[in-house]
Amino acid sequence: MFGKSFKKTKNKEAISFFKRALRFFTQPIFLLLWATLLIYGVFIPLLGFYWDDLAIQWIAESYGSSGLARYFSTNRPVWGLFYQLNMTLLGKEPWVWQIFAIFWRWFASVGLYLVLKVFWKDRSEPALVGSLFFVVYPAFGGQFIATVFGHFFLVLSAFFFSLYFSLKTLKTSKNNLLFTLLAVLLSVVNVFSMEYFFLLELLRPVLFFIVLQQKETPWKKRVLSVFSRWIPYFVVFLSAGIWRFFIFNYQTENYTPKLIPLLKNQPLDGLAALFLNIVRDYWLSLIAAWGKIFQVPSIDSFGKSASLLTLTIGLGVAFLLIITFWLSPYSEKTEKKQAITAVVFGLFAILPAGVAFWLTDLPLKLNFPNDRFVIPYLFGGCLFLSGVLYWIPFKRWLRLSLVIFLIAGAATVQVRNGINFERDWEQQSRFFWQLSWRMPSIQPNTILYAPELPFQYFSDNSLTSTLNWMYDPTHDNENIPYILFYPSVRIGTDFETLDEDMNIEHDLLVGTFYGNTSQSIAIYYDPPSCFRVLDPEIEQDNWMVPIQVRQVLSLANPDYILLQNRAILPAYLYDPEPAENWCYYFQKADLARQFGDWAEVKRLGDLGFALDDNPNDPAERLPFIEGYAHTNDWDKALQLSQEAAQITPIMNPVLCNLWQRIDRETESSAEKNNALQTILNQLKCDFES
Repeated sequence: MFGKSFKKTKNKEAISFFKRALRFFTQPIFLLLWATLLIYGVFIPLLGFYWDDLAIQWIAESYGSSGLARYFSTNRPVWGLFYQLNMTLLGKEPWVWQIFAIFWRWFASVGLYLVLKVFWKDRSEPALVGSLFFVVYPAFGGQFIATVFGHFFLVLSAFFFSLYFSLKTLKTSKNNLLFTLLAVLLSVVNVFSMEYFFLLELLRPVLFFIVLQQKETPWKKRVLSVFSRWIPYFVVFLSAGIWRFFIFNYQTENYTPKLIPLLKNQPLDGLAALFLNIVRDYWLSLIAAWGKIFQVPSIDSFGKSASLLTLTIGLGVAFLLIITFWLSPYSEKTEKKQAITAVVFGLFAILPAGVAFWLTDLPLKLNFPNDRFVIPYLFGGCLFLSGVLYWIPFKRWLRLSLVIFLIAGAATVQVRNGINFERDWEQQSRFFWQLSWRMPSIQPNTILYAPELPFQYFSDNSLTSTLNWMYDPTHDNENIPYILFYPSVRIGTDFETLDEDMNIEHDLLVGTFYGNTSQSIAIYYDPPSCFRVLDPEIEQDNWMVPIQVRQVLSLANPDYILLQNRAILPAYLYDPEPAENWCYYFQKADLARQFGDWAEVKRLGDLGFALDDNPNDPAERLPFIEGYAHTNDWDKALQLSQEAAQITPIMNPVLCNLWQRIDRETESSAEKNNALQTILNQLKCDFES
């Protein structure tokens, strides 16, 4: 009897200890960390650098701190100081920067939680819900662009903690001087670093008013207290404004305030445009963003493994929240009045967040790259949504079920984003490996023309960074030797047109590219097809190549590809080199064709066609057709030509151009004449034209 009683007591103690431990580790700060790690942490070892990350990492490695200072000198110079420090401390490994970005996303959520807890009169549950929304907010998908957006959240953390410390002075008289100094210092970091969160400073006095209202301070005294307490922050804000608009000469260098001249010249049109932009951004940031939860790709299109990972993490987040709310001591009732205040303030907070984008006509979108504009809206968006959920008189279990559904659903959106980033990096890696196989070296000051490549999270500027990294890894002066251009992007913006023998000067902030439109190479990549260097002699009529590149193909000349040396991809980013596959043999054969090594083309063709793989573009047969013809294997050349023509008649003009060159460059023979006659008959070629 005694033994059974002792055993029950021990079991109860064990269960009690377990519950206490769980309760401790699901405290808000820990819960935010577990949620952030669960959603984003799985991708830490899987990702590379994206978008501006590539440029910044290349600059840091090639030019050092002075290069970073030059890069940011016309574009957020104070913010650039954090890059100089962090690049020195953290180095160049992508996984380190993923941890950096995750840390600052979590730290910003902690700062927001502390602010919201003060806002909600020390009620933890609505504050926790709002900060969890911040961790997963589905409108923003760029978390994995770790270097850049890690620094975004660093500055946003400064803003949130500045708010918290300043609000703390309203709640207690202890350590007021210390809290004020910390708040002012962090406010300096925010308003001088970047313009994204600059006008959010105007929310501080409104928050002061709301918090003082909680203390039932008389209205007149409250107003005086708000302004007296805001004075040091206003001085910082005003100083930053004077610096931005009267001292810093590059404030509108990249983005000009297009709305102001429109309001001056056509005030009604300007006001209408402003109104529509405001309504659009409210809709997208507060409502439409959460619709992404329901945009679930099919398993067939997204992949079984990817779908399973997404589901697993979504369920994991849901389980974590269920455990947390089951164990939570939060039983305090939230006042309806405070919930209404949260909704109204959340709506109001969107206004200062959006001013910079409305003035410069930068439209918020729910996809990359314009989803970054939603980051200043997150404060208002999280407070608005949590306010709505606590305003509507739901039963607690129903409210928390909705919270869990929204957060777990948004987590699956972020996991799908991570998978897309991983795939994009793999695709970009394959592109550069194939480029290095096909182009061992390139004459300096050469332009690469390409259609917009099938990478979601890279621009031609960011790809230019890797291009220079590969072909001139020790470069350290301000003359950039290589550049990649998307004609569809650059024509009409940077250049009116790209004509023959036109000098090009393109500023990349850290340096300038100087070149000529006629010293250029045209490339094409549309996976699963192989990377290709376009042949201007035969592919002017290749309608399978986008028209934007065909229009500049006459400027291109593959002769700027050189054999000496070999492009060196940064090992820590791109190793290991892929195994020899069809695209490897194609690239090497096309290179050998360019330099007239016909025996090598034939050898590579024999190896490539023996693989359990096939060309994915009929144009991938072109170098082998030419190689087999030059080595007198006319039957094989004819066979490959017929295979290409059977895939699409679009190839007929290209094949005719190729055979015209073959006819010109090879000696006459009976076999050649028979092959030519067959081609003439089947493709209706006219060599006379």
